[in-house]
Amino acid sequence: MSPISRTDDAPTGASVGHAPPRVERTRTIQDVVDDIGFLRNQSELLVNDSQDLHESIGRMHSDGLEQELRSTALRLAQDRLPAMLDRLSMLGFSWRDIARVCGVSVPAVRKWRQGESATGENRQRVARAVALCEIAEERYHIDDVAGWLETPVHPEAPLSGLDLMASERLDLVLHLARDRHSDPERVLDEFDSDWRVRYRSDVEVFTAADGLAGLRLTDSDS
Repeated sequence: MSPISRTDDAPTGASVGHAPPRVERTRTIQDVVDDIGFLRNQSELLVNDSQDLHESIGRMHSDGLEQELRSTALRLAQDRLPAMLDRLSMLGFSWRDIARVCGVSVPAVRKWRQGESATGENRQRVARAVALCEIAEERYHIDDVAGWLETPVHPEAPLSGLDLMASERLDLVLHLARDRHSDPERVLDEFDSDWRVRYRSDVEVFTAADGLAGLRLTDSDS
């Protein structure tokens, strides 16, 4: 029997059928920094995408609330105007509040109650106010709608739901009704981006050394 001869393809000192060991390049600090920079860029893209998505969903939600409010108001506007006003009165609204929300005087509201006609725009305002109350009651289970609307949205600003309604921002009121446990600052930011400065107080409440509450001037420069 002839002896087995070694082929020219087999490297000297290596086993036939096994590749030579691969030498791994040692990673440098620059490599790590480059990787972190790449991940940072990727995370920024994700943040921007999520922010765009959040804003898009927010616009869709606002459009949906407005559409629901509009359709409900159109249905309610078929009723007699005095009946809609009585509905608001039964909910606890004063004639002054109704007049303010509708952008008219109290005597004008009284004339409507007595059967005097209103413009189509004013009639629609009354219907939208009733529609908002109906949605807040039936969908979001707010029992005392009038009292809820009179309550300040945030303890550091004297703005209430009635203020938002008077400014025709019923969509923001519905946002508050939908999620009463959310941070109302976001709603106020959309309503008035300068509200923190506009309603900033020079006095703050603090707890004294004896455990009692006291008042002191705040640092106006802070």
